[in-house]
Amino acid sequence: MSKYLKYFILEDLDSVRRIRIGQFWNVSLLITPWTWFGPFVFFGLHFLLNLLDTRLALNERLFQSIYFVLAVEVTTALHAFGHILSGKLIHSAMDELLITATRDVNVYHGDQSQIPGYVHLIRSLGGPIFNIIVGIFCIFIAKWIPSGFWTGVNTSMISTNFFFGLGGLLPIPSVDGEVIWREIANWMKKK
Repeated sequence: MSKYLKYFILEDLDSVRRIRIGQFWNVSLLITPWTWFGPFVFFGLHFLLNLLDTRLALNERLFQSIYFVLAVEVTTALHAFGHILSGKLIHSAMDELLITATRDVNVYHGDQSQIPGYVHLIRSLGGPIFNIIVGIFCIFIAKWIPSGFWTGVNTSMISTNFFFGLGGLLPIPSVDGEVIWREIANWMKKK
C-alpha cells in the first residue's frame, strides 16, 4: 500500500510512472497510469454516501453522483489553475503539475527552503482563493440557469468549490493550509 494513501493519493509518488501530456503556461502537465481511475473513485464515494439519504430514487442517486464527478474534475483543474496563476503573479510557479487518480500534486524543482516565505504563502493561497471565487460566481449565476442537468452541475460546482477552497485553508498535512498557516506562524514569530 502506498505511503501517500494517508494524503488520499492512491499512487506511490516515489515510483509511479509520470506521463507528460503537455504544458500549460510553462508548467509541465503529467499524469500517472492511474489517473483515469479518479472519476470512478469519486462516483463510487458519492454514490455510497448518497445511500444515507433513503428518500432518493436510484436515478436521482446516479445523476447526483454524475454531477459530483463533473464538479470534482472541473474544480480540481480550477484549483490547479489558481496555483499556477498565483505562482506566475510572483514569478515562482510550479515546475510540474502531476495529476493523480485522486489529487493533483504541485511539483517544484530545486531547494524550496531558499524561497521566501511570502512566495510559499501566495502560491498556496492561489488554489483555495480561486475556488472560493468560482463558488461565489456559481451562486451568482444560479438564478439564470434553467432547471435540469445544468442546475445539478452548478449546485455541485458550488459545493465542491467551497469545499476545496475552505478545506484548502485548513492546517491539514499535505493540504495548502499546512503551508499557509506555517508561513503565517513564521511571519508572526518574526514580528
